[in-house]
Amino acid sequence: MAKFRFRLETYLRLKIAARDQCRAELAEVLEAEERLKQQQVEIQEEIEGQHTYVREVTQSGNVNLDLVTASQRQVMFLKAAGQEKQMLMKQLMPHIQQRRQALIDADHEVRTLEKLKEQKREQHIQKEAALEAKQMDEIALTGFRRRGV
Repeated sequence: MAKFRFRLETYLRLKIAARDQCRAELAEVLEAEERLKQQQVEIQEEIEGQHTYVREVTQSGNVNLDLVTASQRQVMFLKAAGQEKQMLMKQLMPHIQQRRQALIDADHEVRTLEKLKEQKREQHIQKEAALEAKQMDEIALTGFRRRGV
């Protein structure tokens, strides 16, 4: 039986490599998105910490106006940093969508080629089986003729 060889095997490997590259690029931007989300959480926690500090200082009756002002400045700075992170998230979203679509397209191409490969393998197996059956029939016919029947 002849060994099956898919003519587009090299092309399939290239498409698999391209799909893997798309997957890696998507993972990179998703990781960047996750870092931004984590930074936003940290900023929000720090803002809440500053608010708690100001409440504690004002409730104790021992108000230091410089500390309260510095805390408010810190909160303003943190809010600005949070808005910047939010803006970066919005800018990142189209890149995420673009990379997701590229991965979907690349995966579709690979699946299509793999399906074609399987169809060609099945055709090859059927051809080989038909050829083998034909050879067996010829052998049987030859033996039948030799016996003189």
